[in-house]
Amino acid sequence: MKILSLNTKKIYDIEISKQGENQMPCPDCSQDRKKSKAKPFSFNYTNKVGYCNHCLSRFVEYNTKFTKKEYKLPEPKNETKLTDGALKFFEGRGIFQETIKKMGIYSDTQFMPQLEKETGVICFPYYLDKTLINIKHRSKEKYFKLEKDAELIFYNINCLKNNDCVIITEGEMDCLSYIQAGFENCISVPNGASGTTMEFLDNYIDLFENKSIYISVDNDLKGYELRNELLRRFGHERCKIIELEDCKDANEYIIKYGVNELRNRYDNAKELPVKGIIDITDNYDDCYNLFINGLQKGKTIGISEVDDIITWELGRVAVVTGIPGHGKSEFVDYVAIKLCLMYCWKIGYFSPENYPFKYHFSKLSKKLVGKSFDAKYMSNADFEESYNYIKDNISFIYPEDDMSFENILSKATYLVKRHGIKQFIIDPYNKIEHKRDKSESETEYISRFLDSCVTFAKKYQVLLWIVAHPRKMNRKKDDTAFEIPGLYDINGSSNFYNKCDYGLVVYRNYQDKNVQVLVPKVKFNHLGVGGSALLKYNDLNGRYEYNFYDKEQFDYRNWLRNSEEIKPVIQENINFYCDNNDKVPF
Repeated sequence: MKILSLNTKKIYDIEISKQGENQMPCPDCSQDRKKSKAKPFSFNYTNKVGYCNHCLSRFVEYNTKFTKKEYKLPEPKNETKLTDGALKFFEGRGIFQETIKKMGIYSDTQFMPQLEKETGVICFPYYLDKTLINIKHRSKEKYFKLEKDAELIFYNINCLKNNDCVIITEGEMDCLSYIQAGFENCISVPNGASGTTMEFLDNYIDLFENKSIYISVDNDLKGYELRNELLRRFGHERCKIIELEDCKDANEYIIKYGVNELRNRYDNAKELPVKGIIDITDNYDDCYNLFINGLQKGKTIGISEVDDIITWELGRVAVVTGIPGHGKSEFVDYVAIKLCLMYCWKIGYFSPENYPFKYHFSKLSKKLVGKSFDAKYMSNADFEESYNYIKDNISFIYPEDDMSFENILSKATYLVKRHGIKQFIIDPYNKIEHKRDKSESETEYISRFLDSCVTFAKKYQVLLWIVAHPRKMNRKKDDTAFEIPGLYDINGSSNFYNKCDYGLVVYRNYQDKNVQVLVPKVKFNHLGVGGSALLKYNDLNGRYEYNFYDKEQFDYRNWLRNSEEIKPVIQENINFYCDNNDKVPF
């Protein structure tokens, strides 16, 4: 049997002699031990999982269906020439033959879906080392197409291997402009700022280790969003911003001012403000946007009774409480899943109460697919769809050797930089190992803990969820049920109410099977007014519905297949898109 080490990611062949527990030397550590024949490793054939009591490595059966996504390599062509029209286009944009030849750009004919016909295109080859990974095709109407099922990587990614700093741009023409100006250390995102996923960064984040980052994106809303995401992933301390004055992008800048002035822009790249000091000039765009458009409500989840009282925004802390067993974790999972599906807000979990992982996976899987997590109801295709979606969009940490808050927050920071998570869920608060100073009261410690949560959420623009249990609850006068707790009833401190941005209470009435979601606090009015929503919990798939009078209204659709209610923003590969400006004369 082939097994995969979850610690080292190595694959091993082991021999299984019986159906139950199999004891043997550990594939990960035994070869390095003096007692190499010792058998600290146990593999359970029935559950297909293993564990080493010495190195603490965990193992699962290796399944080739769930390895890294397989991409198709495009067929290389021997084309090396551009049409006269394409050459004139590049010359008009300040890009000359030496740069074009260096980057292997050529002309070809391609079927363009937007035009529904074959047409002449410029081809930008994407190489990793000497392997052709993808090709961007650009028509004269400025329609774009990437190769079908090919991997998304940065344009000119090979330059990362030989440079201590790198310029990141928003398109091939901007990248070529910097190369024309003498900067070989320039790359471009593959699909402009229109892409909703950043797999090209996730898969190659290690290439940026210890490098300084210069960001040169378009002066428009999409460009700012891309810039902010890059700053969030790399960290402000590593980045500088190249400002292009009155021009939209780097290519427009060299046309207007020339390559020497672009070099000056690079030399005068702006360092980001010192931590703790606000420069008002850095906030002009945000202030002006607020002046023109006013406060905008946050993201909604498609349940009107909830959306009317609370909407969601990044950079916030949400505290959720409720009586144990009333579904506060289920509700957090439900909202987080919807935000992930609808807005690509990837999730990170510290959820030891859901351990072992397979139990938590089953809860998330059935919410996505809409069916009970059981082979009688969920097909293999459903399972695989949910597995791959969770693999690509949800991360989990369980640092059992160090459950201190500082270590958990460092793991969350890693997930932001490595996987781009935008939600982090601590479930529950009391499972954290809290290191309180000797002179510190519990209230003082919780205040400091929440301050750290707020700082983390704002710095990395993450929606941070904290699930916290209430103290011992009081029964109602008729002794039939517990009273509904409030945020001030959370064990330890009233600061859970005072310092959060969102405060929620989940209360389940087991007699009529309704779930009441109370929102006693929304810090900012534009994000909601607070109140109460009465929902129905579907035991079969873990979803919440607002039409609780009609059982037939329960939603059993597979959300991963673009249902009418949930239209996921995530796309594995954006193969083509269009910009109607700047038409190409060829």
